[in-house]
Amino acid sequence: MALIEALMATAVLGLGLAAATRLTLHTLQTAHDTRQHTIALALALDAMECHQSSRTTCLSQSSVEVSGTLYSLHSQLQARPGLALVDLHVRVQWPGTGLTSGVAPNGNAGPGPLQTRELLIVSSRDAVPTWVGVSSP
Repeated sequence: MALIEALMATAVLGLGLAAATRLTLHTLQTAHDTRQHTIALALALDAMECHQSSRTTCLSQSSVEVSGTLYSLHSQLQARPGLALVDLHVRVQWPGTGLTSGVAPNGNAGPGPLQTRELLIVSSRDAVPTWVGVSSP
């Protein structure tokens, strides 16, 4: 009887350890995804700030590698017809690190292919030149 109780206790302990390991791996993956998203947001905000200030040195496309992940930045400026506004679109793309769940190519349910992650920030600025309203001394 003691042998059966010991085997049952070992099985329950093994299940608990497996669940704790899975939870830890999920937490690490979530933290990594959050870090990548935060880096992408910082890159997008830097590009948006550059375009908001109307500097001529702003790039419309660039690639940046941070911590082994390649981020692609695409900026688009589009004037609104009839208004003195310019719409700014900044898109950041990077490869996803985790596998998505879905249907595998062979038809079996399970891990799917890697996906590309994306962040899009949209804003507007006035198209009035910066020298307007400046008076000479």
